[in-house]
Amino acid sequence: MKDREPIFGPPKNPIEIVSSETGISLRQLTPDDARVAFDLIDRNREHLSQFGDVTARNYVTYDQMLNSIILPRNPFRLRFGIRNAEGIYVGSINVTPTVENREVGEIGYYIGREFEGQGYTTSAVNALTDYAFENLGYQELFGSVVDGNTGSVRVLQKAGFTERERITINDTVLIQLYKVKPV
Repeated sequence: MKDREPIFGPPKNPIEIVSSETGISLRQLTPDDARVAFDLIDRNREHLSQFGDVTARNYVTYDQMLNSIILPRNPFRLRFGIRNAEGIYVGSINVTPTVENREVGEIGYYIGREFEGQGYTTSAVNALTDYAFENLGYQELFGSVVDGNTGSVRVLQKAGFTERERITINDTVLIQLYKVKPV
């Protein structure tokens, strides 16, 4: 497994992943991204809260977004902004190793309502999954989706993830979809 060092503070040399197929780019978040990331969340609060997602609650102010980039809560999580081929910030995606096994990681993402249905999220999941398998030493990735969020389940399925289990946490059913690194 390749070593993944924790990030304390903003990345000095942000990772950038560009999909040659779709033109989507993922770039590790830096303080320069805080305003556009916050603005996307701010105008999508209802959309981002509909399945109990905490993104809108975690970033009530611009300063909270900026501070989360400068001093991340989980220094092992890699957070990326998603930009379309025109360079417009459309959402965010991250990968976080599990505590139990650093070769297994969880993918999480959000996208602005105005950008849904254009393939951006699926492209971002594909790009980050490939990068995580090829460059970060992950052997398996998964996404947890609240039951009823059919759009997010479809995104993961299109990216080759398959449902493995359903778990209940505090009366919320989560669908767990996994993808194993191809041999």
